[in-house]
Amino acid sequence: MDVLLAALFGLIAGGVVNALADDLPAGRKPRLPRYLDGSRRPVLAWLGIAAFALGLRCPPSSDVDKSLDNRQPALLSSRYPLVELALLALTTFTYTAAKNRLALSCEETLIYLIWVALFVLLAVIDLEHMRIPLPPLLACVLLAFVRALASPQSPPTFASMLAGALCACLSFSLLYLGGRSLAQLAARRHPQQPQLTALGLGDVYLMTVGGLIVGFPHTLVLMTMTIVLGGIAAAGYMLATSRSGGYQRFSAIPYAPFILTSVYAVMLLRGDVSQLIFGL
Repeated sequence: MDVLLAALFGLIAGGVVNALADDLPAGRKPRLPRYLDGSRRPVLAWLGIAAFALGLRCPPSSDVDKSLDNRQPALLSSRYPLVELALLALTTFTYTAAKNRLALSCEETLIYLIWVALFVLLAVIDLEHMRIPLPPLLACVLLAFVRALASPQSPPTFASMLAGALCACLSFSLLYLGGRSLAQLAARRHPQQPQLTALGLGDVYLMTVGGLIVGFPHTLVLMTMTIVLGGIAAAGYMLATSRSGGYQRFSAIPYAPFILTSVYAVMLLRGDVSQLIFGL
């Protein structure tokens, strides 16, 4: 596999991620790419980039599924080409780092590329629906064990993976329980506000999977980086919305993108991220 194949993999994976991001939150089985009104997209419009370039963002009226609510807008959003372009760039960078920096085998490199696609899928679904679906998490776990079996000499080892998962699970479970306690206290003082927590159970599961992927002691770096990124984003959100007058207390912010960004950085850059985080 070379850089061009990695880029092609990312482009195709972007199309698959877009289709899954439409179907998984709705509880549907994976289908071929469709417009938002349920009508099938032609082959030339399976990729969002092609649909935008060829003017196929909207389906012909004759293809609309009459059993669905036709008032729903069918125009493809910019999410579709953006996801494909992002994955094209990420898989290219991942392949380059895996071969030149980490000296991974072709099998490990392929697993890293699939992980990247799953990370983007989880981030998109959490951003759009504030949910973390189980199937992509299970796929990440399966790939982690396949990698460890296929390359037992390549870190992290099984023991390191299990220790990392346990450390992440316990730490973020405590944060989750603490957040629930604070939310219950806030609900007593502000009963009109929704009872939200900073972390959900899905975030705990995701961090546990992240700890499994990077192993111990890199899990410590992973958790620290996640908290730092989440704090910076929360502060930026409060500042931006306060200036615009749209800030609301107890607003929920998707946390999965910060976890996934941290997992990706630690997974590829390892020592550099450790020096950056603990050298601040």
